[in-house]
Amino acid sequence: MGSARLKSEKTLTEWVRKVLEELEAQAAKRGLSTPAVYVVALFDEGSAPSERSALKVSDDVFVAEGFIAVRSTEVLPLLVERVAAGYFALSFIASGETPDPDRVRRLAREVVVPVLARLALSSSGA
Repeated sequence: MGSARLKSEKTLTEWVRKVLEELEAQAAKRGLSTPAVYVVALFDEGSAPSERSALKVSDDVFVAEGFIAVRSTEVLPLLVERVAAGYFALSFIASGETPDPDRVRRLAREVVVPVLARLALSSSGA
C-alpha cells in the first residue's frame, strides 16, 4: 500500500513539473516573466491557505513567493487551469505588477489546451 502511494505521488510530482515547464514556455511566448515555483500544493475544502499567508487569486488558487496552492480536482483541464492561474499571478508579481484576476483567468484559460496537447504529445513519445 505504501509503495503504491509513493509511486502515485512521484507520478503527480513529475506531471506538475512538466506542467510548469509548459507554463514557462507559454509565459515566455507572451513576453511575461517566468517566476520560480518551488512548491505546488493541493488543498481541499478544509485546508485552504489563509489569506494572511498567501495572496488569494480565486477561491481555488492562492500564491506566495515560489508557491502555488490549488483546490484539488480530478478534472485534469481544471487542475491545469488552476495551476496556470497561480503561475501567471506569480508572473505578474515578479514583474512588479498587481495580478489582475480577470487577466490571470483569461491567460490561464488560453493555455489549458496548448499545455494539455504538449503533455499528450510528450507522453506518447512524439
